Amino acid sequence: MTVFKPTHLLVAPAGEQIPVMLISQKESLRYLVVTAEEYEEGSTPIYEWHPCEGVTYRGYHLNGLEILPLECQQPLQYSALV
Repeated sequence: MTVFKPTHLLVAPAGEQIPVMLISQKESLRYLVVTAEEYEEGSTPIYEWHPCEGVTYRGYHLNGLEILPLECQQPLQYSALV
């Protein structure tokens, strides 16, 4: 069995951040947005993401939802020069 490995965050206008995986679709620039619950249950993802159009739900654009790479959320690390 494979393990859920989030690559991005689904960010809501209220600040909620949900870890998700983006899965590419054949012959399309759209990605399925898969949450941990959807992954574990094997259910069909309800959100899609397109780099230019943003997040959609059954074809309807959802204003305010964003997809951000997880590395954008990591604090910057500086190494000291010795």
